[in-house]
Amino acid sequence: MPIAETQVDRNFDAFLAELPRLLQTHAGKFALLHDARVHNFYDSVLQAFIDGTKLFGVDQFSVQEVTGRAEDLGFYSYAGGTIHA
Repeated sequence: MPIAETQVDRNFDAFLAELPRLLQTHAGKFALLHDARVHNFYDSVLQAFIDGTKLFGVDQFSVQEVTGRAEDLGFYSYAGGTIHA
């Protein structure tokens, strides 16, 4: 499995484990995840992506919206891929 997919899988599992608590404190925000922990929260998915790239490099982080419905944010979850409009 490529490194990026492994990082994203670990991040997503950690995110789901923390989601009930995060919903109480950061609902509607975007969580920047790295090494299976939440690093920071953002109002914008784009800002989370930019900061993740600067802080951790391509393919080394993921972004998830703090919402009651867990979802894959496409290329944002697999940060470092080509940006699609």
